[in-house]
Amino acid sequence: MIKVLLADDQVLFLTMLEEMVRADNRFQLVACAGNGREAVEMTAVHRPEVVLLDIRMPEMDGLAALREIKAAHGDVKVMMLTTFEDPFSINEALLAGADGYLLKNMKPAVLLASIFCVANDIMVVHREIYETGFKLEGQHGGESKLQMEIEGVQFCKTEIQILKYVAAGKTNREIAKALSYSEGTIKNRVSQLLSKTGLSDRTQISVYALKNRLI
Repeated sequence: MIKVLLADDQVLFLTMLEEMVRADNRFQLVACAGNGREAVEMTAVHRPEVVLLDIRMPEMDGLAALREIKAAHGDVKVMMLTTFEDPFSINEALLAGADGYLLKNMKPAVLLASIFCVANDIMVVHREIYETGFKLEGQHGGESKLQMEIEGVQFCKTEIQILKYVAAGKTNREIAKALSYSEGTIKNRVSQLLSKTGLSDRTQISVYALKNRLI
């Protein structure tokens, strides 16, 4: 049986997933987590073969949890599950080694089949996710390539641009317009930058940018 761990902060959806997985004799549900931090901790304890992670969760989001799980347990397969087709999240998840990226609007049987495929070394990506990924690459010219390292932290070109805009006092809406992203995507990217740099707010980002001569 394939050991599965589920992580989602929406109790109703998590309960539905739990019932689906328990009803399939191919799988053994070893744990359920309500946030990314719990998912990381439970993975270390239960050593599932497949982890199903929601992208947006409290304490630690799915992307951060994915990175920690892959760093500590490279053999564990991780599938991202979300209601959003956010180009940034798609790009970051695939770069971090996600083994699958699916939308929540799929049929239960398809989701279960996807878990089985991922457990057997087959990468599964929803068509909309696949197409959005290529759109991102075309519009932003492979922005994921690392362009700069500051104090041991590596940044891509777009992250450097966002740091500069934040330091210049631009709002998320203004940055989104300038970089051709949605406001929600920029909000997520600023949060990721805060986590990545260990800074706590936009004021500290401004100081960080000045200190490192980004502006």
